[in-house]
Amino acid sequence: MPPQAHSQQGPPLPRRPNQQLYQPQQWTNHSTSTASLSTGLHDISLSSNLQQPSTSNAPEPQKACHGAIASKHASLAIDDRPPTTDRVAEFILDIPDGVRNMTQHPGNVIVGSVVVTVTKPTKALRIKLTFLGQQRVYVRDTTNQASLLNYTNVDYTIFDKQLTLWGRDLGEDDANGPLETLQPGTLRVPFSIKIPRINYPSTIKREKTCRVRYVVWATLERPGTFMDHTILTDKEEIHFEPIAYPTRPHEALHINNTIYGTPETSTAHIAVVVTGGIMQLPAVAGDRVAYQLEARIQLDQRSVTNSGNQHLTDINQCVIRFMRVYIVERLKARGLIKGMGHTQAYSKDIHAVTLIPTNSKPGKVSNSESVYSSNGHIRLPLDMCPFDSKQLERTYELRIECDVVDKSSLLDKMTRQKSTYTMHMPLEICTISPDTFDAAAYQNAYTNESLNMSSIALPPHHKAAAEPKVAVGGWELERSFIKWDRLNPTWVELARKRNAEYI
Repeated sequence: MPPQAHSQQGPPLPRRPNQQLYQPQQWTNHSTSTASLSTGLHDISLSSNLQQPSTSNAPEPQKACHGAIASKHASLAIDDRPPTTDRVAEFILDIPDGVRNMTQHPGNVIVGSVVVTVTKPTKALRIKLTFLGQQRVYVRDTTNQASLLNYTNVDYTIFDKQLTLWGRDLGEDDANGPLETLQPGTLRVPFSIKIPRINYPSTIKREKTCRVRYVVWATLERPGTFMDHTILTDKEEIHFEPIAYPTRPHEALHINNTIYGTPETSTAHIAVVVTGGIMQLPAVAGDRVAYQLEARIQLDQRSVTNSGNQHLTDINQCVIRFMRVYIVERLKARGLIKGMGHTQAYSKDIHAVTLIPTNSKPGKVSNSESVYSSNGHIRLPLDMCPFDSKQLERTYELRIECDVVDKSSLLDKMTRQKSTYTMHMPLEICTISPDTFDAAAYQNAYTNESLNMSSIALPPHHKAAAEPKVAVGGWELERSFIKWDRLNPTWVELARKRNAEYI
Protein backbone atom coordinates (compact mmCIF):
# COMPACT_ATOMS: atom_id res chain seq x y z
CA MET A 1 0.00 0.00 0.00
CA PRO A 2 1.24 3.53 -0.65
CA PRO A 3 2.28 5.46 2.43
CA GLN A 4 -0.56 7.47 4.03
CA ALA A 5 0.05 11.19 4.42
CA HIS A 6 -0.46 12.82 7.81
CA SER A 7 -3.87 14.42 8.37
CA GLN A 8 -2.39 17.76 9.34
CA GLN A 9 -0.46 19.26 6.45
CA GLY A 10 0.51 22.81 5.62
CA PRO A 11 -0.60 24.69 2.53
CA PRO A 12 0.91 23.44 -0.76
CA LEU A 13 4.01 25.21 -2.04
CA PRO A 14 3.72 27.22 -5.25
CA ARG A 15 4.71 25.21 -8.30
CA ARG A 16 7.68 26.39 -10.36
CA PRO A 17 7.25 26.98 -14.08
CA ASN A 18 7.67 23.89 -16.28
CA GLN A 19 7.82 21.61 -13.24
CA GLN A 20 5.81 18.42 -13.00
CA LEU A 21 4.03 17.38 -9.84
CA TYR A 22 5.55 14.54 -7.86
CA GLN A 23 3.78 11.26 -8.41
CA PRO A 24 4.75 8.44 -6.06
CA GLN A 25 5.55 5.07 -7.59
CA GLN A 26 3.03 2.27 -7.24
CA TRP A 27 4.40 -0.63 -5.22
CA THR A 28 2.87 -4.08 -5.40
CA ASN A 29 2.38 -5.67 -2.00
CA HIS A 30 2.87 -9.43 -1.85
CA SER A 31 3.66 -9.64 1.84
CA THR A 32 2.00 -12.06 4.20
CA SER A 33 2.94 -10.10 7.33
CA THR A 34 3.51 -6.38 7.83
CA ALA A 35 5.15 -4.29 10.52
CA SER A 36 4.04 -0.79 11.46
CA LEU A 37 6.51 1.94 12.47
CA SER A 38 5.16 4.97 14.22
CA THR A 39 7.06 8.24 13.96
CA GLY A 40 6.27 11.74 15.06
CA LEU A 41 5.05 12.74 11.60
CA HIS A 42 3.98 9.69 9.63
CA ASP A 43 2.76 6.16 10.14
CA ILE A 44 4.63 4.03 7.60
CA SER A 45 3.67 0.47 6.87
CA LEU A 46 6.69 -1.67 5.95
CA SER A 47 6.50 -4.89 4.05
CA SER A 48 8.89 -7.80 4.57
CA ASN A 49 8.71 -8.84 0.91
CA LEU A 50 8.70 -5.80 -1.40
CA GLN A 51 9.38 -6.06 -5.09
CA GLN A 52 10.84 -3.44 -7.42
CA PRO A 53 8.47 -1.06 -9.17
CA SER A 54 6.69 -2.41 -12.16
CA THR A 55 8.64 -1.89 -15.36
CA SER A 56 5.47 -0.97 -17.17
CA ASN A 57 5.09 2.19 -15.07
CA ALA A 58 8.82 3.00 -14.98
CA PRO A 59 9.91 6.07 -16.92
CA GLU A 60 11.85 5.65 -20.17
CA PRO A 61 15.25 6.92 -18.85
CA GLN A 62 15.55 3.88 -16.57
CA LYS A 63 15.84 1.63 -19.63
CA ALA A 64 18.77 3.70 -20.85
CA CYS A 65 20.54 3.27 -17.53
CA HIS A 66 20.18 -0.51 -17.65
CA GLY A 67 23.04 -0.87 -20.16
CA ALA A 68 25.39 1.30 -18.08
CA ILE A 69 24.64 -0.71 -14.94
CA ALA A 70 25.30 -3.94 -16.78
CA SER A 71 28.60 -2.61 -18.16
CA LYS A 72 29.62 -1.44 -14.72
CA HIS A 73 29.34 -4.94 -13.30
CA ALA A 74 30.73 -6.67 -16.39
CA SER A 75 34.11 -7.02 -14.68
CA LEU A 76 32.56 -9.39 -12.16
CA ALA A 77 31.83 -11.95 -14.83
CA ILE A 78 34.38 -13.67 -17.07
CA ASP A 79 33.41 -13.73 -20.71
CA ASP A 80 35.00 -15.35 -23.72
CA ARG A 81 35.54 -12.14 -25.65
CA PRO A 82 39.25 -11.43 -26.42
CA PRO A 83 40.38 -8.37 -24.42
CA THR A 84 42.44 -7.00 -27.31
CA THR A 85 42.49 -7.05 -31.08
CA ASP A 86 46.25 -6.53 -31.42
CA ARG A 87 48.16 -9.34 -33.04
CA VAL A 88 51.10 -9.00 -30.61
CA ALA A 89 49.51 -8.39 -27.22
CA GLU A 90 52.71 -8.59 -25.15
CA PHE A 91 56.44 -8.60 -25.79
CA ILE A 92 58.59 -7.99 -22.72
CA LEU A 93 61.97 -8.85 -21.20
CA ASP A 94 61.44 -10.43 -17.79
CA ILE A 95 64.49 -10.24 -15.49
CA PRO A 96 63.93 -11.04 -11.79
CA ASP A 97 64.25 -8.11 -9.40
CA GLY A 98 66.96 -9.93 -7.46
CA VAL A 99 69.11 -9.96 -10.59
CA ARG A 100 68.15 -6.57 -12.03
CA ASN A 101 68.87 -4.65 -8.81
CA MET A 102 72.18 -6.39 -8.08
CA THR A 103 75.62 -5.11 -9.05
CA GLN A 104 77.23 -7.59 -11.41
CA HIS A 105 80.91 -8.55 -11.21
CA PRO A 106 83.23 -10.65 -13.37
CA GLY A 107 82.15 -14.29 -13.29
CA ASN A 108 78.46 -13.63 -12.48
CA VAL A 109 75.51 -15.03 -14.44
CA ILE A 110 72.47 -12.96 -15.49
CA VAL A 111 69.27 -14.95 -16.01
CA GLY A 112 65.87 -13.96 -17.37
CA SER A 113 63.31 -14.77 -20.02
CA VAL A 114 61.64 -13.25 -23.07
CA VAL A 115 57.83 -13.34 -23.04
CA VAL A 116 55.76 -12.90 -26.21
CA THR A 117 51.95 -13.21 -26.46
CA VAL A 118 50.16 -13.29 -29.81
CA THR A 119 46.39 -13.49 -30.36
CA LYS A 120 46.49 -14.92 -33.87
CA PRO A 121 48.80 -17.28 -35.75
CA THR A 122 51.76 -15.03 -36.57
CA LYS A 123 54.60 -15.70 -38.97
CA ALA A 124 57.92 -14.40 -37.70
CA LEU A 125 61.57 -14.58 -38.62
CA ARG A 126 63.16 -14.78 -35.19
CA ILE A 127 63.26 -13.63 -31.59
CA LYS A 128 66.72 -12.20 -30.95
CA LEU A 129 68.48 -11.26 -27.70
CA THR A 130 71.18 -8.54 -27.66
CA PHE A 131 73.67 -7.76 -24.88
CA LEU A 132 75.65 -4.58 -25.59
CA GLY A 133 78.55 -2.96 -23.75
CA GLN A 134 79.28 0.57 -24.91
CA GLN A 135 81.70 3.29 -23.83
CA ARG A 136 81.58 7.01 -24.70
CA VAL A 137 84.15 9.67 -23.87
CA TYR A 138 84.24 13.40 -24.56
CA VAL A 139 87.57 14.79 -25.71
CA ARG A 140 88.57 18.19 -26.99
CA ASP A 141 89.64 18.64 -30.58
CA THR A 142 92.53 21.07 -30.25
CA THR A 143 93.27 21.04 -34.00
CA ASN A 144 89.94 22.66 -34.98
CA GLN A 145 90.14 26.18 -33.58
CA ALA A 146 87.20 27.51 -35.63
CA SER A 147 84.70 24.94 -34.39
CA LEU A 148 82.15 26.10 -31.83
CA LEU A 149 81.97 22.59 -30.39
CA ASN A 150 85.14 22.25 -28.37
CA TYR A 151 84.35 18.70 -27.26
CA THR A 152 83.62 15.68 -29.43
CA ASN A 153 82.12 12.41 -28.22
CA VAL A 154 83.94 9.24 -29.25
CA ASP A 155 82.11 5.91 -28.96
CA TYR A 156 83.66 2.48 -28.48
CA THR A 157 81.89 -0.88 -28.46
CA ILE A 158 83.22 -3.15 -25.74
CA PHE A 159 81.17 -6.13 -26.95
CA ASP A 160 77.97 -6.78 -28.91
CA LYS A 161 76.59 -10.29 -28.34
CA GLN A 162 73.48 -11.50 -30.16
CA LEU A 163 71.67 -14.83 -29.93
CA THR A 164 68.57 -16.21 -31.65
CA LEU A 165 66.16 -17.56 -29.03
CA TRP A 166 63.46 -18.67 -31.51
CA GLY A 167 63.24 -18.94 -35.29
CA ARG A 168 65.96 -18.71 -37.89
CA ASP A 169 69.57 -18.21 -36.94
CA LEU A 170 71.21 -14.89 -37.67
CA GLY A 171 73.42 -16.40 -40.36
CA GLU A 172 70.56 -17.88 -42.40
CA ASP A 173 69.03 -16.17 -45.43
CA ASP A 174 65.66 -14.65 -44.51
CA ALA A 175 64.27 -15.31 -48.01
CA ASN A 176 65.13 -19.01 -47.95
CA GLY A 177 62.48 -21.52 -46.91
CA PRO A 178 59.12 -21.22 -45.13
CA LEU A 179 58.68 -19.12 -42.04
CA GLU A 180 57.87 -20.45 -38.61
CA THR A 181 54.56 -19.54 -36.99
CA LEU A 182 53.87 -18.36 -33.46
CA GLN A 183 50.68 -20.02 -32.26
CA PRO A 184 48.09 -17.97 -30.30
CA GLY A 185 49.25 -17.92 -26.72
CA THR A 186 52.14 -16.91 -24.46
CA LEU A 187 55.62 -18.20 -25.24
CA ARG A 188 58.33 -17.81 -22.58
CA VAL A 189 61.94 -18.45 -23.62
CA PRO A 190 64.55 -18.40 -20.81
CA PHE A 191 68.12 -17.20 -21.35
CA SER A 192 71.36 -16.78 -19.40
CA ILE A 193 74.35 -14.43 -19.80
CA LYS A 194 77.66 -15.46 -18.25
CA ILE A 195 80.08 -12.58 -17.72
CA PRO A 196 83.71 -13.69 -18.10
CA ARG A 197 86.36 -12.89 -15.52
CA ILE A 198 87.33 -9.73 -17.35
CA ASN A 199 87.55 -6.32 -15.70
CA TYR A 200 85.34 -4.37 -18.03
CA PRO A 201 85.04 -0.67 -17.14
CA SER A 202 82.57 0.20 -14.41
CA THR A 203 79.09 1.51 -15.18
CA ILE A 204 79.35 5.28 -15.01
CA LYS A 205 77.53 8.34 -16.35
CA ARG A 206 78.96 11.85 -16.09
CA GLU A 207 77.27 14.62 -18.04
CA LYS A 208 79.41 15.79 -20.97
CA THR A 209 82.33 13.73 -19.65
CA CYS A 210 81.88 10.00 -20.14
CA ARG A 211 79.38 7.17 -20.11
CA VAL A 212 79.78 3.40 -19.78
CA ARG A 213 76.65 1.27 -19.92
CA TYR A 214 75.62 -2.35 -20.37
CA VAL A 215 72.12 -3.01 -21.74
CA VAL A 216 70.15 -6.09 -22.76
CA TRP A 217 66.99 -6.21 -24.87
CA ALA A 218 65.03 -8.54 -27.18
CA THR A 219 63.84 -8.04 -30.77
CA LEU A 220 60.91 -9.68 -32.59
CA GLU A 221 61.41 -9.65 -36.37
CA ARG A 222 58.40 -10.16 -38.65
CA PRO A 223 58.41 -10.23 -42.46
CA GLY A 224 56.91 -7.32 -44.38
CA THR A 225 56.06 -6.44 -47.95
CA PHE A 226 58.90 -4.00 -48.50
CA MET A 227 60.91 -4.34 -45.28
CA ASP A 228 60.89 -6.41 -42.12
CA HIS A 229 58.96 -5.18 -39.08
CA THR A 230 60.78 -5.17 -35.75
CA ILE A 231 59.41 -4.84 -32.22
CA LEU A 232 61.81 -4.04 -29.36
CA THR A 233 61.39 -4.59 -25.65
CA ASP A 234 62.45 -1.99 -23.10
CA LYS A 235 66.21 -1.91 -22.60
CA GLU A 236 67.32 -3.17 -19.21
CA GLU A 237 70.38 -1.50 -17.69
CA ILE A 238 72.88 -3.86 -16.07
CA HIS A 239 75.07 -2.27 -13.40
CA PHE A 240 78.59 -3.68 -13.59
CA GLU A 241 81.68 -3.11 -11.45
CA PRO A 242 85.10 -4.68 -12.01
CA ILE A 243 87.20 -6.33 -9.34
CA ALA A 244 89.84 -3.96 -7.95
CA TYR A 245 92.47 -6.03 -6.15
CA PRO A 246 94.49 -4.47 -3.31
CA THR A 247 98.15 -3.86 -4.07
CA ARG A 248 99.28 -4.22 -0.45
CA PRO A 249 97.91 -5.13 3.00
CA HIS A 250 96.31 -2.59 5.32
CA GLU A 251 98.72 0.10 6.46
CA ALA A 252 98.70 3.70 7.63
CA LEU A 253 99.38 6.67 5.35
CA HIS A 254 101.72 8.99 7.22
CA ILE A 255 101.40 12.70 6.45
CA ASN A 256 104.03 15.36 7.09
CA ASN A 257 103.60 18.09 4.51
CA THR A 258 104.26 21.81 4.54
CA ILE A 259 101.85 23.95 2.53
CA TYR A 260 103.32 27.31 1.54
CA GLY A 261 101.37 30.48 0.95
CA THR A 262 100.56 32.00 -2.42
CA PRO A 263 103.28 34.43 -3.58
CA GLU A 264 102.54 38.15 -3.79
CA THR A 265 99.72 37.97 -1.25
CA SER A 266 99.39 39.21 2.32
CA THR A 267 99.75 35.62 3.62
CA ALA A 268 102.77 34.69 1.50
CA HIS A 269 104.94 34.49 4.61
CA ILE A 270 102.60 32.03 6.36
CA ALA A 271 102.95 28.26 5.96
CA VAL A 272 100.72 25.49 7.30
CA VAL A 273 102.30 22.21 8.43
CA VAL A 274 99.94 19.20 8.29
CA THR A 275 100.99 16.11 10.24
CA GLY A 276 99.27 12.87 11.24
CA GLY A 277 98.04 9.95 9.24
CA ILE A 278 95.14 8.04 7.74
CA MET A 279 94.82 4.42 8.76
CA GLN A 280 93.44 1.35 6.98
CA LEU A 281 94.61 2.08 3.45
CA PRO A 282 93.96 0.83 0.82
CA ALA A 283 90.30 1.13 1.71
CA VAL A 284 87.18 -0.63 0.49
CA ALA A 285 84.34 1.53 -0.83
CA GLY A 286 81.73 2.10 1.88
CA ASP A 287 84.10 1.43 4.81
CA ARG A 288 85.00 3.79 7.65
CA VAL A 289 88.56 5.10 7.55
CA ALA A 290 90.21 6.36 10.75
CA TYR A 291 92.26 9.57 10.68
CA GLN A 292 94.30 11.75 13.03
CA LEU A 293 95.40 15.12 11.66
CA GLU A 294 96.94 18.29 13.03
CA ALA A 295 97.53 21.59 11.21
CA ARG A 296 99.80 24.29 12.60
CA ILE A 297 100.70 27.79 11.42
CA GLN A 298 104.37 28.73 11.16
CA LEU A 299 106.45 31.49 9.60
CA ASP A 300 108.01 30.97 6.18
CA GLN A 301 111.32 32.84 6.29
CA ARG A 302 111.93 32.47 2.54
CA SER A 303 108.80 34.40 1.65
CA VAL A 304 109.60 37.13 4.20
CA THR A 305 112.99 37.91 2.66
CA ASN A 306 111.56 38.02 -0.88
CA SER A 307 108.47 40.07 -0.07
CA GLY A 308 110.23 43.45 0.28
CA ASN A 309 108.01 46.23 1.61
CA GLN A 310 104.80 44.32 0.86
CA HIS A 311 102.12 44.57 3.55
CA LEU A 312 102.01 41.24 5.40
CA THR A 313 99.44 39.91 7.83
CA ASP A 314 100.57 39.57 11.43
CA ILE A 315 101.15 35.86 12.01
CA ASN A 316 100.09 36.17 15.65
CA GLN A 317 96.63 37.29 14.50
CA CYS A 318 96.10 34.30 12.14
CA VAL A 319 94.06 31.24 13.07
CA ILE A 320 93.06 28.07 11.22
CA ARG A 321 89.30 28.49 11.09
CA PHE A 322 88.25 25.29 9.29
CA MET A 323 89.85 22.08 8.12
CA ARG A 324 88.16 19.94 5.46
CA VAL A 325 88.85 16.63 3.73
CA TYR A 326 87.60 16.04 0.17
CA ILE A 327 87.46 12.83 -1.84
CA VAL A 328 88.06 13.68 -5.49
CA GLU A 329 87.19 11.55 -8.50
CA ARG A 330 89.63 11.98 -11.38
CA LEU A 331 88.79 10.88 -14.92
CA LYS A 332 91.14 10.76 -17.88
CA ALA A 333 89.53 10.27 -21.29
CA ARG A 334 91.44 9.28 -24.41
CA GLY A 335 90.05 9.28 -27.92
CA LEU A 336 90.94 9.38 -31.59
CA ILE A 337 89.70 12.30 -33.68
CA LYS A 338 90.66 12.22 -37.38
CA GLY A 339 93.38 9.69 -36.61
CA MET A 340 94.99 11.81 -33.89
CA GLY A 341 94.98 10.91 -30.21
CA HIS A 342 93.56 13.40 -27.70
CA THR A 343 93.45 13.31 -23.91
CA GLN A 344 91.07 15.15 -21.61
CA ALA A 345 91.15 15.23 -17.79
CA TYR A 346 88.18 15.81 -15.47
CA SER A 347 87.88 16.04 -11.69
CA LYS A 348 84.90 16.19 -9.36
CA ASP A 349 84.44 16.30 -5.58
CA ILE A 350 82.25 13.34 -4.62
CA HIS A 351 82.49 13.60 -0.83
CA ALA A 352 83.39 16.36 1.66
CA VAL A 353 83.85 16.25 5.43
CA THR A 354 84.49 19.19 7.77
CA LEU A 355 86.72 17.94 10.57
CA ILE A 356 85.58 18.74 14.11
CA PRO A 357 88.27 20.17 16.41
CA THR A 358 89.23 17.93 19.29
CA ASN A 359 88.60 20.47 22.08
CA SER A 360 85.57 22.17 20.53
CA LYS A 361 82.16 22.48 22.10
CA PRO A 362 79.39 20.09 20.99
CA GLY A 363 77.94 21.16 17.65
CA LYS A 364 80.78 23.59 16.87
CA VAL A 365 83.06 22.89 13.90
CA SER A 366 85.07 26.13 13.79
CA ASN A 367 88.40 26.87 15.46
CA SER A 368 89.88 30.05 16.92
CA GLU A 369 93.51 29.01 17.46
CA SER A 370 96.62 28.64 15.33
CA VAL A 371 96.60 24.86 15.86
CA TYR A 372 93.82 22.66 14.52
CA SER A 373 93.69 19.06 15.81
CA SER A 374 91.07 16.48 14.91
CA ASN A 375 90.60 12.71 14.94
CA GLY A 376 87.74 10.40 14.02
CA HIS A 377 86.42 8.39 11.09
CA ILE A 378 85.42 9.19 7.49
CA ARG A 379 82.74 7.11 5.77
CA LEU A 380 83.65 6.48 2.13
CA PRO A 381 80.95 6.49 -0.59
CA LEU A 382 79.68 3.16 -1.87
CA ASP A 383 79.95 3.89 -5.60
CA MET A 384 83.74 4.07 -5.75
CA CYS A 385 85.48 1.70 -8.14
CA PRO A 386 88.73 2.46 -9.99
CA PHE A 387 89.41 1.06 -13.45
CA ASP A 388 91.48 1.66 -16.57
CA SER A 389 90.08 0.66 -19.96
CA LYS A 390 92.68 2.52 -22.06
CA GLN A 391 90.01 4.93 -23.28
CA LEU A 392 88.82 5.89 -19.79
CA GLU A 393 90.70 5.83 -16.51
CA ARG A 394 89.20 6.56 -13.08
CA THR A 395 91.29 7.18 -9.97
CA TYR A 396 90.76 8.91 -6.62
CA GLU A 397 92.69 11.33 -4.50
CA LEU A 398 92.45 12.94 -1.08
CA ARG A 399 92.48 16.73 -0.74
CA ILE A 400 92.99 18.51 2.57
CA GLU A 401 92.11 22.21 2.86
CA CYS A 402 92.88 24.61 5.72
CA ASP A 403 91.25 28.06 5.90
CA VAL A 404 93.59 30.64 7.46
CA VAL A 405 91.76 33.78 8.67
CA ASP A 406 92.89 37.00 10.33
CA LYS A 407 91.54 36.91 13.87
CA SER A 408 90.97 40.68 13.95
CA SER A 409 88.50 40.46 11.03
CA LEU A 410 86.32 37.59 12.27
CA LEU A 411 83.48 39.91 13.26
CA ASP A 412 83.50 41.85 10.00
CA LYS A 413 82.48 39.77 7.01
CA MET A 414 83.11 42.60 4.56
CA THR A 415 86.80 42.96 5.40
CA ARG A 416 87.48 39.35 6.35
CA GLN A 417 90.48 37.91 4.51
CA LYS A 418 90.70 34.16 4.02
CA SER A 419 93.49 32.10 2.51
CA THR A 420 93.01 28.43 1.65
CA TYR A 421 95.95 26.05 1.90
CA THR A 422 95.52 22.85 -0.10
CA MET A 423 97.40 19.58 -0.35
CA HIS A 424 96.72 16.49 -2.50
CA MET A 425 97.58 12.82 -2.07
CA PRO A 426 96.50 9.66 -3.93
CA LEU A 427 93.78 7.49 -2.42
CA GLU A 428 93.81 3.79 -3.25
CA ILE A 429 90.40 2.13 -3.38
CA CYS A 430 89.75 -1.59 -3.87
CA THR A 431 86.74 -3.88 -3.95
CA ILE A 432 88.38 -6.83 -2.15
CA SER A 433 89.31 -6.34 1.48
CA PRO A 434 93.08 -6.12 2.04
CA ASP A 435 92.62 -8.24 5.19
CA THR A 436 92.73 -11.32 2.95
CA PHE A 437 95.69 -10.04 0.95
CA ASP A 438 98.10 -12.69 -0.23
CA ALA A 439 101.23 -11.87 -2.21
CA ALA A 440 100.95 -14.96 -4.43
CA ALA A 441 97.26 -14.37 -5.15
CA TYR A 442 98.03 -10.75 -5.97
CA GLN A 443 100.66 -11.74 -8.50
CA ASN A 444 98.33 -14.29 -10.09
CA ALA A 445 95.19 -12.17 -10.16
CA TYR A 446 96.08 -8.51 -10.29
CA THR A 447 98.96 -8.69 -12.76
CA ASN A 448 97.35 -11.33 -15.00
CA GLU A 449 96.52 -9.69 -18.33
CA SER A 450 93.52 -11.94 -18.90
CA LEU A 451 91.82 -10.40 -15.85
CA ASN A 452 92.51 -6.79 -16.82
CA MET A 453 91.84 -4.60 -19.82
CA SER A 454 95.43 -4.62 -21.04
CA SER A 455 94.74 -7.31 -23.64
CA ILE A 456 92.04 -5.26 -25.37
CA ALA A 457 93.01 -4.11 -28.85
CA LEU A 458 93.52 -0.43 -29.49
CA PRO A 459 90.82 1.55 -31.33
CA PRO A 460 89.28 1.61 -33.82
CA HIS A 461 89.31 -2.21 -33.44
CA HIS A 462 88.20 -2.01 -29.82
CA LYS A 463 87.30 -5.52 -28.73
CA ALA A 464 87.53 -7.33 -25.42
CA ALA A 465 89.79 -10.33 -25.00
CA ALA A 466 86.81 -12.42 -23.86
CA GLU A 467 83.13 -11.71 -24.46
CA PRO A 468 80.04 -12.74 -22.48
CA LYS A 469 78.41 -16.06 -23.33
CA VAL A 470 74.69 -15.84 -24.14
CA ALA A 471 72.76 -19.13 -24.08
CA VAL A 472 69.17 -20.38 -24.07
CA GLY A 473 68.07 -21.56 -20.65
CA GLY A 474 68.39 -20.02 -17.22
CA TRP A 475 66.62 -20.95 -14.01
CA GLU A 476 63.89 -22.37 -16.26
CA LEU A 477 65.70 -24.78 -18.55
CA GLU A 478 62.86 -25.31 -21.04
CA ARG A 479 60.41 -23.12 -22.89
CA SER A 480 56.84 -22.81 -21.69
CA PHE A 481 53.65 -22.14 -23.66
CA ILE A 482 50.13 -21.18 -22.51
CA LYS A 483 47.37 -21.11 -25.10
CA TRP A 484 45.32 -17.99 -25.74
CA ASP A 485 42.03 -18.31 -23.81
CA ARG A 486 40.35 -16.74 -20.79
CA LEU A 487 42.69 -18.66 -18.44
CA ASN A 488 45.82 -17.08 -19.96
CA PRO A 489 47.46 -14.66 -17.47
CA THR A 490 47.87 -12.00 -20.16
CA TRP A 491 44.20 -12.40 -21.14
CA VAL A 492 43.12 -11.93 -17.51
CA GLU A 493 45.34 -8.87 -17.02
CA LEU A 494 44.17 -7.15 -20.19
CA ALA A 495 40.53 -7.93 -19.39
CA ARG A 496 40.92 -6.44 -15.93
CA LYS A 497 42.40 -3.25 -17.38
CA ARG A 498 39.63 -3.01 -19.99
CA ASN A 499 36.78 -3.53 -17.54
CA ALA A 500 38.32 -1.12 -15.04
CA GLU A 501 37.39 1.73 -17.35
CA TYR A 502 33.67 1.06 -16.76
CA ILE A 503 33.82 0.83 -12.99
